[in-house]
Amino acid sequence: MIKETIFLSLVVGVCFSQSIGTGDNLDDELDEPLRYIVTHEAYLDFEVRGNSTGESQKLGRVTIALFGDICPMTVTNFVQICKGFKRKGKKYSYVGSNIHRIVRDFVIQGGDIIKYDGTGSLSIYGEKFDDENFFLSHRSAGWISMANYGQDTNGSQFFITLVPARWLDGHHVVFGKVISGINIIKEIGEMETYKGTSVPKRQIEVVKSGVNDINKYELTEEQLNSQGDL
Repeated sequence: MIKETIFLSLVVGVCFSQSIGTGDNLDDELDEPLRYIVTHEAYLDFEVRGNSTGESQKLGRVTIALFGDICPMTVTNFVQICKGFKRKGKKYSYVGSNIHRIVRDFVIQGGDIIKYDGTGSLSIYGEKFDDENFFLSHRSAGWISMANYGQDTNGSQFFITLVPARWLDGHHVVFGKVISGINIIKEIGEMETYKGTSVPKRQIEVVKSGVNDINKYELTEEQLNSQGDL
């Protein structure tokens, strides 16, 4: 199978790639599951800094449904970073990290808990961990997926789709869906970036992160394809 790989890189160390095939069948591991059970709900509260008055602007809370039965390793990593975890006496979490990359009409990217600028990444398992599976698809706006710099290089960085992006399937591990606050994601996706780059001009910071206490529930096909809040 012949592939052309295009790395959508910037001044960042972790990104995502586009791989265009020649028509071969997808591997069996790309087959989507029959049921989509939400095992966890995580949230990220966003705030924008650096406006004309020097004041901060609260954007609000984004809530993400996570499919821990489908991607247990990836979901556990995200959940523990949302809660905060310790490594060698130092605490790491998404609090203080930024949306460091905006590609209009495509994705927003964040989750650098080391350098906060897109050049750092760390998982609860170590510096990186393997691609768990590719059962879930970038099927609509609001799906969250692991950013990477190649096969089996997952850490803490993630991106959220602004549009359907199924051509990323098989290259990035999808593990959740935004169920509340998609308007915030879309607002971030419209923010101005420096000319010729995907770096936002204003600091878009996660000021709080955590996990809701829920009972498991199932999402319908209509909800999975929704472009808005559920």
